[in-house]
Amino acid sequence: MPNLRPLRTWLLRIGVVAVVFSLQRVLFAVVNHEAFPSPPALVFLGGIRFDLFAMAWLFMPWTLLYLAVERPGPIVAKVQKGLFHLACTIGFLFNSIDIAYFGFTLKRSTSDLLGIATGGDDLASLLPVFMVDYWYIVLIFLGSMLVAVAGYRWTGRHSGQERARPWWLWRVIIAALTLVACRGGLQYIPLGVLGASQYAAPAYMPLVLNTPFTMMTSIGKVQLEEKAFMEQAEADRLWPVVHRYGDTTLVPHRPNVVVIVLESFGAAYSAKLNGGEGCMPFLDSLMGQGLWYSRAYANGRRSIDGIPAVLASLPKMMPEAFIESPYAQQPFTSLPGLLGAEGYATSFFHGGHNGTMGFDAFARSAGFDRYVGRDQYPDPKDDDGVWGIRDRPFLQFFAQELGKEQQPFLSCLFTLSSHHPYRLPPGEAAQFAGGNLPILPTLRYADDALRRFFATARTMPWFPNTLFVITADHTADLLRQGEVSGSAYDHWIPLCYYMPGRLQPEQDDRITQQIDILPTVLDLIGYPKPFFSFGSSSLREERLPAAVSESNATWLLVGDSCQVRSDGEQVLWSAGLLRPWTTTCTDSLALLPALQAAIQQYNNNILRHTLVFRRP
Repeated sequence: MPNLRPLRTWLLRIGVVAVVFSLQRVLFAVVNHEAFPSPPALVFLGGIRFDLFAMAWLFMPWTLLYLAVERPGPIVAKVQKGLFHLACTIGFLFNSIDIAYFGFTLKRSTSDLLGIATGGDDLASLLPVFMVDYWYIVLIFLGSMLVAVAGYRWTGRHSGQERARPWWLWRVIIAALTLVACRGGLQYIPLGVLGASQYAAPAYMPLVLNTPFTMMTSIGKVQLEEKAFMEQAEADRLWPVVHRYGDTTLVPHRPNVVVIVLESFGAAYSAKLNGGEGCMPFLDSLMGQGLWYSRAYANGRRSIDGIPAVLASLPKMMPEAFIESPYAQQPFTSLPGLLGAEGYATSFFHGGHNGTMGFDAFARSAGFDRYVGRDQYPDPKDDDGVWGIRDRPFLQFFAQELGKEQQPFLSCLFTLSSHHPYRLPPGEAAQFAGGNLPILPTLRYADDALRRFFATARTMPWFPNTLFVITADHTADLLRQGEVSGSAYDHWIPLCYYMPGRLQPEQDDRITQQIDILPTVLDLIGYPKPFFSFGSSSLREERLPAAVSESNATWLLVGDSCQVRSDGEQVLWSAGLLRPWTTTCTDSLALLPALQAAIQQYNNNILRHTLVFRRP
């Protein structure tokens, strides 16, 4: 009779890890139950396939040593044990982190998370805060490790001392199982992220996946490939990227431009946009005095995606953030680059620690003359102890610094106080308290900081000749009333162009997006030269008004009455835009060509290094 005890031990140890992965998926669904209200059983069954793929690669070093040495001595046994627990640590840690982090990004993390986490000096100061706020994640990770340690010890007690017979059979079986798992099955093409669509609708795909899988499959991967969905002339018609305005000027020639990006200001918490009490009364009142859009959308779910979208018309259309990608090394069009060439002084203000998410490096590459962060702020006592300088004092500092700029100037301010961990000084926490989500008091605080900024700015000599653009980087911590996770609701933000006495108050209900800000500003000020932009002016009918973004290897396009999610080839999901959110979409197939044109223009222009206009 064959003796296959090493095979049994290997299967039991891998089985213990597989059980932990499945339990973490259940916890992922429970903690994020608003995003996954009714997960089908197939989500959890299909997830096992992705777990086995990730485990095969994570445990490859341990498996190879296990195959090489059947009866290890004390030293080799310790090495085997160490490799096993190292693989457990990596897999369980990333899975555990995403249980909480998913609430911010609405996608499984990819390899760019490593660059974001290690960029700047924030990790050291934020880690203790996150461990306190998300103590349950620490417990989940430690509990997972405890199960793995106990399982390894228990299975080792039943391994026996008798040599396996025949010596090769168990090795061949383990090697074969590992090889199949490494490919995700016997299919022709190895398993990819889109394979999750076999088991669930796009909204539930993150639940099918696991974070080690999405991390590993994105490391070192060429993110983009050239697309040829249609002839180039048709792509240029459906999604133009070269623009030229200057035939009209709605604001005075060469005005100052101030772009204010508010951290996590979702339209859902605006009374003007969404009804109810709201948390941003001043911004609501300001929108009523400017050109404001009731259906504006963010092109991503993170600050690192929002800033390039606003300032450089670069949407989030690939798994990796543009700032963190190798494509960021090429020249690209940006507001500071274009206006700087016209004699504008340019500056970027952010109260965070210099280096946070690579914003200072991006500001330099975008063409800003000056970056002002926490290191340049004069009073350290205004530091919140986590991210940097609180919004109230920093916005006052910003107003004063603008008075020192040579006119005309372009300046961008990015706030931070409404970012997790949502902490305010005791007095301000009491003043702005209310609501059942931690983010709500910080939204009120940031809105009040904005009110105080404009009170100061109105007294400045530069104010009358300044065009203000006020928007958000992304949404966060949304209360849901039936909205599907990853849908248009998760990207809905305020957007207002404000220049009292020059821009008449007007509500515009057309679909617009962050990448439309750059061309719209250039259109407003009468910029006469041709330029490259993935967005289009929201003052013109250059193309179908729409908003695009990418998540979990699929693309979302928000049209006038319909939203679709696609893999680029076919529509995977569609829905209406009006409440109730279950309304059907009757023209989803009609939107697919516009989305394909956007994908083709994005991929091909980035790969061809044509992100700036060049005369033929």
